[in-house]
Amino acid sequence: MTMIDILKEIILDFQETDLLTGVPRRIPVSPVSGKATVCIGVRRSGKSTFMFQIMKNLQDADAGTSRQNILYLNFFDDRLRSMMQHDRIGMILEAYFSLYPEKKNAEKVYCFFDEIQVVQGWESFVDRLIRTEKCEVYITGSSAQMLSRELATQMRGRALSWEIFPFSFREFLDCRGIKSHGPFSTKKRLTIQKFFEEYWLTGGFPEVVGLERRLRLKIHQEYWGAMLFRDLVERHDISHPRAVSDLAAHRLLDNTGSLYSINNLTGYLKSLSHKAPKSAVSDYLKWFEDAFVLFTVRIFDASLSRANTNQKKFTVLTTRW
Repeated sequence: MTMIDILKEIILDFQETDLLTGVPRRIPVSPVSGKATVCIGVRRSGKSTFMFQIMKNLQDADAGTSRQNILYLNFFDDRLRSMMQHDRIGMILEAYFSLYPEKKNAEKVYCFFDEIQVVQGWESFVDRLIRTEKCEVYITGSSAQMLSRELATQMRGRALSWEIFPFSFREFLDCRGIKSHGPFSTKKRLTIQKFFEEYWLTGGFPEVVGLERRLRLKIHQEYWGAMLFRDLVERHDISHPRAVSDLAAHRLLDNTGSLYSINNLTGYLKSLSHKAPKSAVSDYLKWFEDAFVLFTVRIFDASLSRANTNQKKFTVLTTRW
């Protein structure tokens, strides 16, 4: 089969697939004309599923978008490997409009590209798509090659980013089938309090909601390993990965909400015999935030210079209403 035939097959296969939309997210994403909508966020937060929800909403809207007007490609599909290796991303349009020539510049086409960062030259392709075709473009991506936050940056002003976090508490209640709007009876209030204790203990990653403790911990450990070693160590070619692991897991996570400074973190690594200079520690902290692993909280000060030099706190993804 030629690459065009493979692309046609993938496009048609998806159009016959039932969309697994999961729990509707309370994320008010609004597309803007002339810009790609980029969904960014931590690994396994539900970015791909959220795209399926957007597709479902398009089909269920008053006008009812035809499934043929929805183009979806997941670039982790092994059938697309040849296209990625030989810089043939432009064949996507050729394949789609070969199937539906009557739609070119006549009907709006909704393009959804998952993990597009693995394809060389994707930026210019999406830019051309937005400029020359009648379409809306939605993008997600996160990997060691390109963190999802950087996807929007690569688009040079032709993208609008929306952060996709794990379930908020309201979404967690939606997932467990509990209505979250009041007024509440005493029984309902106590039920919600019980579920908040579960949410506080287990977190909001969609895949682990309702799982037994052993499986939940194992999956969370795999998430942590992927974020730490693929999004930080592998991506930035860190020569001392143990230093990053000790800093994140044994210092920052164990002391969430405590004040820190670059000096005391550097001293902590030195006490463990890690030879990490202050500049490296500063880089580690920035990379943690880029990968949505940890977040800095600054002490408020009317002076921006003092706010930047004051000690800070680190926090993690815990709970959101």
